[in-house]
Amino acid sequence: MTAVPEEQVAREAVHRLDVELDAPLPGELAVGRGTALFVAGWCFCPQAHIRALNLVVDGERQPVMEYGMPRLDVMRALHPGVDPYDTSGMDADPASEEDPLLLSYRSGFWGMARFVPRERDAPYELRLEAELEGGGSATADLATLEPRQLELPVSVDEPEPAGGPLVAICMATYEPPLELFRRQVESIRAQTHRNWVCVISDDCSSAEGLAALKEVVGDNPRFVVSRSPRRLGFYGNFERALSLAPHAARYVAMADQDDRWLPEKLETLVAGIGDSQLIYSDARVVRADGQVVSDTYWSRRRNNHSDLLSLLVANAVTGAASLLRRDLLDYALPFPPAQFAHFHDHWIGLTALALGDIAFCDRALYDYVQHGDASLGHAAANRMPSLRERLGALRRDPRERVRMWRMHYFVDVCRLTQFATVLRMRCGERMSADKRRVLDRFLHTDRSLTALARLWARGARELVGRPETLGAEWMLSHAFAWRRALSATTRERPQRGLRLDSVPPPSLAPAPGRRVPAAPGPRAVAEKIAPLELAVSDDAPARVNLLIPTIDLEHFFGGYIAKFNLARRLAERGVRVRVVTVDPVAPLPKSWKRQIEAYSGLAGTFERVEVAFGREAQGLEVSRSDRFVASTWWSAHIAANAARALGNARFLYLIQEYEPFTFPMGTYAALARQSYDFPHFGLFSTELLREYFRLHGIGVYADGTAVGDRESVSFQNAITAIPAPSAGELAARQTRRLLFYARPEPHAARNMFELGVLALTRTLELDAFHGDWELHGIGTLDSGRRIELTDGAALELLPRSEQSEYARILGQHDVGLSLMYTPHPSLVPIEMASAGMLTVTNSFENKTPEALAAISPNLIAAEPTVDGIAAVLAEAAAGVSDFERRARGSAVQWSRDWNESFGDDLISRLTSFLD
Repeated sequence: MTAVPEEQVAREAVHRLDVELDAPLPGELAVGRGTALFVAGWCFCPQAHIRALNLVVDGERQPVMEYGMPRLDVMRALHPGVDPYDTSGMDADPASEEDPLLLSYRSGFWGMARFVPRERDAPYELRLEAELEGGGSATADLATLEPRQLELPVSVDEPEPAGGPLVAICMATYEPPLELFRRQVESIRAQTHRNWVCVISDDCSSAEGLAALKEVVGDNPRFVVSRSPRRLGFYGNFERALSLAPHAARYVAMADQDDRWLPEKLETLVAGIGDSQLIYSDARVVRADGQVVSDTYWSRRRNNHSDLLSLLVANAVTGAASLLRRDLLDYALPFPPAQFAHFHDHWIGLTALALGDIAFCDRALYDYVQHGDASLGHAAANRMPSLRERLGALRRDPRERVRMWRMHYFVDVCRLTQFATVLRMRCGERMSADKRRVLDRFLHTDRSLTALARLWARGARELVGRPETLGAEWMLSHAFAWRRALSATTRERPQRGLRLDSVPPPSLAPAPGRRVPAAPGPRAVAEKIAPLELAVSDDAPARVNLLIPTIDLEHFFGGYIAKFNLARRLAERGVRVRVVTVDPVAPLPKSWKRQIEAYSGLAGTFERVEVAFGREAQGLEVSRSDRFVASTWWSAHIAANAARALGNARFLYLIQEYEPFTFPMGTYAALARQSYDFPHFGLFSTELLREYFRLHGIGVYADGTAVGDRESVSFQNAITAIPAPSAGELAARQTRRLLFYARPEPHAARNMFELGVLALTRTLELDAFHGDWELHGIGTLDSGRRIELTDGAALELLPRSEQSEYARILGQHDVGLSLMYTPHPSLVPIEMASAGMLTVTNSFENKTPEALAAISPNLIAAEPTVDGIAAVLAEAAAGVSDFERRARGSAVQWSRDWNESFGDDLISRLTSFLD
């Protein structure tokens, strides 16, 4: 062994590799004859450029597919005070501890980690290793993967050996619709091929659903029911069902829970399979009521079962129509990891064609029931975009087209790359040279213009004549072209004219069958309220899931502090609490937890509270006893859906504003209003807000005051603790200062920035500010600029500050201006009043001047008009010398401590509801 010089060891010891994955890796992995995991994320070494990047599987280096790809989101997260497009002349950013040399921009990477079978039953170690320019390397651990074992095949006796070879029918079920399920079971019982058994893998249905299922199959020994202890999804459940197929079976058939087989289905397929690995039949497409939609499954596209590339890019083998050899499962199982929207029949068909031939029976041997719950409908699976649609797509916003190409690259190209990689690993030695060549060409398409041209040509062929692959090659060609354009346009620093980015979509596995609108506006709404993917497990601990939009350190205002403090207080009571994000989460600095815990009341929060990223997860593990807490209108839509899915009646709704007022009258306002109609228990931020709901009969108050009062409580968000000033301290100030809560951002429209500026201008024109006054604005992200009000007077926008600095700034001002056109009083004016400021705010329905003055006499409310606000501003400016009044008014009637806000009695009420 060659000794490593001490100076090299020292040099390498200081190299750090910062890595974050865009999607979590599984904790366990079933390898079989070989498998591959898709790994994607961002990584960089803060001290040096990376010249090569490898995935390391149990010590074996495997080059990634791509690295050094642009990640503007990462750069923005690590350099919040820097415009990325103004960094071309910068060599360093000393303000960034994590990326001082500005190396995070070219940090995107992705690749396939290949795992081979081995004798020892020990965890697989997956690491990332970077070779650095100038020598040395840096590594980071990615995952420790426990070996996952498949279910063992069941042991059965052949019911009728004289009736032909034993066929194992593998059925996957989940909460089956009983009438359709009963009809399917009866059609299996009526098969003319008599030597069969039916193994049913139930995907963790409810106790009621499982009991109904067992009642339908009865005590017939031909049916073996096995329930999965956790929700697997249809892909994983079919893997489980196939793994249960008895060794004694010569053939295996797959069955859906809601179709209907013709009596001769098995007999015909057994007779027709011959030397093929798999045979499948045509199907008649029907509605749930039996109405025929189509006499054939192949009414819209040409059936293909012999061309490996066509089958790879567009599946033609329908699982419920198939019969396969039992020994095919030795290569097909375990399925490739469920990181993408894989389909079981696609993988089974590819494995069969790789190993031999596939036969087709040109008869409809079963009724395929088309209904809303089908994982992939007939129309969706066979839809070919028309030439008009393709030409129409050219008129889309170019940015939207690029977004679609990027999405197709990660969701489709990488999905098929995983299939092709695993197929090559398992079946390569048994495949023909031609088939191996097909897979190798596909795997090198992003490196070969010739291979890309072949895809373009095949896609163009689809536009004339009857389609076979529905133009899938055309879509893949655009995705591969995006990938090449990404490399060609990437520079060391972001360029304003070149904005291609390598950020993967939030989910690599969009729910099959869920139609997402193509138009950006409707799509954004659909994605915002889309249900979370839940992975129900009998073994999962019961949790309370507090749903929050995202974690964004730049917008971590009072509402978020309340959410995390609620989580902390529930956890302190012994509740297992998990904060779950429901929007995509941008990259976070490694210090994000420490930064959040620095806010009032949140020290040590993450020692007690779990965090899960709901949109990035492949399935949020839940038990049937899980409860949900919504904290925004769209998380209420998601919480309502999750509660229904688990059989729960209601969720807890943390209501911190009447949210329809935060939008223009339209879709968002309507959906926000709808959120209060879902069954819930209300937790209102302030009694004034609760009173507004009471007066208007909204939400829990829709059935009257008595019901609403019983089904809700209120609390006070703790304000920032500011030392109460004395009259003497206030009198000692030489300069008078006004502080305006100035938020010009569109999302803060309810803070009436424009009205505040106009009122300030009017007050100045009235010469109400006598002497020297400094006018400051706080709260905006667009700080460091001046807003001219009148000749010689301007509003200076102060930079965003940490909570302690914010308290210090408030303590240096005399008059406050903070507006909000909603029933909530807002915390900022109360904090201003507690700092001894005469604070001008506005009234709103039940938020009357008297109600606000009861909180503090320093709060002076006016009608939300220019003249009304200006008049009260003049009154406040004239009263700043009443130091005794200001000092008394700083004793606001409001909580300054989160343990007081969420007191023991309140938490007991909430835990009682959640239990």
